[in-house]
Parts: sequence; C-alpha cells; structure tokens
Amino acid sequence: MKTRQQLNQENYQQAVKFADNFSEDLKAEYLAEAQERYQFERQQISEHLQNVKQKRPLVLSLLLLVILSVSGVTYWQTGRYQIVQTGNQMHQAFQVQTQLEDKEQKNYRYITNLQDRLRATPNDGDLWYELGQAYTLSNEFESALVCYDNALKVLGEKAAILGAMAAAEYYANQNKISARAQQWIDIALRLDQKESSSLLLLASDAYAKKNYQQAIDLWRKVLDSDNESINRRAIIQSMQAAREMINQ
Repeated sequence: MKTRQQLNQENYQQAVKFADNFSEDLKAEYLAEAQERYQFERQQISEHLQNVKQKRPLVLSLLLLVILSVSGVTYWQTGRYQIVQTGNQMHQAFQVQTQLEDKEQKNYRYITNLQDRLRATPNDGDLWYELGQAYTLSNEFESALVCYDNALKVLGEKAAILGAMAAAEYYANQNKISARAQQWIDIALRLDQKESSSLLLLASDAYAKKNYQQAIDLWRKVLDSDNESINRRAIIQSMQAAREMINQ
C-alpha cells in the first residue's frame, strides 16, 4: 500500500497534468490551489511523523498502519466520486481534484471550462452533452436543452441524449411530462429499452401520481441494467418507500 506522502505526491502530479484542460486564467488559479493543498498535506505529514517518532516501536507500527489504511480508504472513496447520471471520467477527475470547493462554484467552473473547450471544437457532440448535464445540475434546464439539441445534431439520435432531454424538460415544466418529453422518452426507449434517465423519470412520475407498483417495476428495470453510474442504494430506498406506501 502506498504511503500518505506518495499519495500526496501522485495527487499533485495528476492535478498539474489535469490543469492543461483549463483556460490560462483558470489554470493559474487551479495550480495555485493544488500547490497549496500539496504543501499543507506535506506539513501535516511532517508534523505527524515528528510527534510519533519518540513512541515505542510497536505503537509506532500501529499508528502508521492506521494512517496508511485511512489514506488508502480516502483515496479509494475520492476516486469514485461521481455526479448524477454522467459517469464521465473527465468530470470525475475534475471533481476529485477540486473537492474542497463549494459544489455550486465547482460546477460553475466546470461549465466555464466546457464552454472554453467548445469554442475551440464547436462540433464536439460529447462536449455539448457534458455541458447539458452541467447546466442540468445547476437547474438551468433551458440552457441544458439547447446543449442537448446541439449534441443530437452532431451525434444523431442517441438514447442517452434523448433521455437527458426528457428529464430537463420534465423539471423545467414543474415536474410534468409534456408531450415532447413523452416523445423523447418513447424514442429513447425504442432505441434502448434500458435507458436509465427515461426509466428513472417515468418511475419518479409514477410515484408522484401514487402508482407505486408501476414505480417499483420501473426502478427494477433500472437496477437490472448495466449502467454502473446509477445510485443503486438510492433506488433501492425508493423502492422500499413505495412498498411501504402500498402496505399502508
């Protein structure tokens, strides 16, 4: 298992490499924050080692084991931090490296970064899709729909994009499935019967309308899919809540 110092060094090196994805003004700020975190962690490691240096060998070994275990668990957890419905590696890396920032500020920076990249490559459909997801997280649903529409124009009809469009339309329309949202859902599920966004949207709508068994059946379809980015724990909890409503 790697030491805390090695993990700190690797995280800093990854941050330096990742900074190349930013515009120059954001890059400087990002690198400054990464350097500050790196130096702070080095100081913490140094002070800790000085404090335990005089303790008995057995106690020292146990303390180091705890430190290494906690560091390993922390690294494992942050490496799996994800945003809702993306599973995008670039977004995950961005969130890991800037986890100390406020969530809203973090997403704003991510939106700015995507906008800069799209100015350079305006025909990148994947970037348009990512930007749509980022806008959705900020509850800017109309902007999200524009981005998803651009993604469709570049990439063609994709189930995931249509499902995301339906979700944005649903929330923009005060949690109601409009005619065009239903049309997008129908096309998405025709292209992919296990498209998660569409199924989750239909399940939430069914639950809101007190159609609890229908909601449970739809959530079950999502769990049976191969989508690793879904929050299985949250879905299982929702299914349990629906069962409790049925049994009342």
